[in-house]
Amino acid sequence: MEKELLVQSHRPYPLPDMKWVMTQEWHHTLFVHWPVPAASLREHVPQELEIDTFDGSAWIGIVPFQVKNTRGRFTPSIPGVSSYLEVNVRTYVKYGGRTGVYFFLLDANHLLAVLGAKAVFGLNYKQANISFQEKNQFEMISRRVQADGGNAKMELRYIPETQVFSAKPGTLEHWLTERYCLWTKRSSKLVRGDIHHTKWELQQASAEITQELLIPFINQDLLEQQPLVHYNKYKKAFFWPPKLEK
Repeated sequence: MEKELLVQSHRPYPLPDMKWVMTQEWHHTLFVHWPVPAASLREHVPQELEIDTFDGSAWIGIVPFQVKNTRGRFTPSIPGVSSYLEVNVRTYVKYGGRTGVYFFLLDANHLLAVLGAKAVFGLNYKQANISFQEKNQFEMISRRVQADGGNAKMELRYIPETQVFSAKPGTLEHWLTERYCLWTKRSSKLVRGDIHHTKWELQQASAEITQELLIPFINQDLLEQQPLVHYNKYKKAFFWPPKLEK
């Protein structure tokens, strides 16, 4: 068994009964979060899902990272296919006693990854040109290329600034990051995707971010305030097949 699957005490609910089907590594993940009124998200989130809040505020996040070594349970990673760059835009939701993530959209710079994720999970992936550099700081630049992408673009420079820590239960950092499932809609059906990884090792970070139309339905004034920013160097994640909610 993979060593990460032996560590489960941090999970809010047990691993699924089924076998996992895919694993991948996440490198240099950044969490950029802003508080927003829950009402500003309601029409953009499936009605079956309750928008989760912390101290009365919903939160919206931009999360960029490198994906590496994607592979199936019984297949090796394939060079040129298994690694790509991703930027996702998300909020936090509840359903059936579980807390998880709802993705508004996800940009990736690999067409096969975009097509595969759409086919398997029904997620709203878009193809984008994304570059990533590691110098004195990390830099990611993304330009969406699809015709319906609204010319969305993002420029981000970031650097971790503190020692590594694990967020304590009950804190905002823990609430934002310790999520182990996602939901999406396929036709009219609500579908859940379960994931697993060890608890996040976080560092507070500083970031300079400019974006246009990445979150077009949010009042841009809300995104002008200083975001809450956290960094993680490495995480290995496991995915289970999508499950139809009752």
